[in-house]
Amino acid sequence: MSYTPLFANLQPQILATGVCSRRQFVGGVMGMAGTLAVAGVAQAGVAQAAGTTRDMIVPNPASLVPMTSQLSDTKGDTFDLASLAGQPVLINFWATWCAPCVAELPSLARTATALAGDGVTVMLVSIDRGGANKASPFLESLGISGPQLGFDPKASLSREMGVRGLPTTILVDAEQRNSWSFVGPYEWDNPELLQTLRTILADS
Repeated sequence: MSYTPLFANLQPQILATGVCSRRQFVGGVMGMAGTLAVAGVAQAGVAQAAGTTRDMIVPNPASLVPMTSQLSDTKGDTFDLASLAGQPVLINFWATWCAPCVAELPSLARTATALAGDGVTVMLVSIDRGGANKASPFLESLGISGPQLGFDPKASLSREMGVRGLPTTILVDAEQRNSWSFVGPYEWDNPELLQTLRTILADS
């Protein structure tokens, strides 16, 4: 499964054919290799859970407090990450033009149900320039429901959280002081990966 690198305007590079340019890894973080342990879980085990050895989990050392960027919801009301404090949040940055993003949406919807009992919120953040008007009908056409929705048409939160490509998913702990980046697409409802998420949060 591919990964879509973003450029200065956080939109994909478009080739003459109109197809998004995709590379396996971009930036310094993406170039890391070898085994990476996060919360006592080896990268190799996580990669097996995700179904590919190319996937990585990267712990983010900086505190997320404060994150100032505003998102909008389906009604057009604004909110920020701080409003979700007190519960872990799995934030998936995606766009309708990102094929690997679209491919993992159904598993994220199932994961929202699977993790609800653990008090974890799954939130899909679209960076489509059309905002809710673009992304909401698209999700409805796919039958995607369950995750909380946020819209970031100017990619403000995406930039603030250091997103370099799509899909990127960031697990944030309840205190919003620790986070972990999952680069590339995953089968999120894979039992081993679900356990990995629970282990990370339990050990944070």
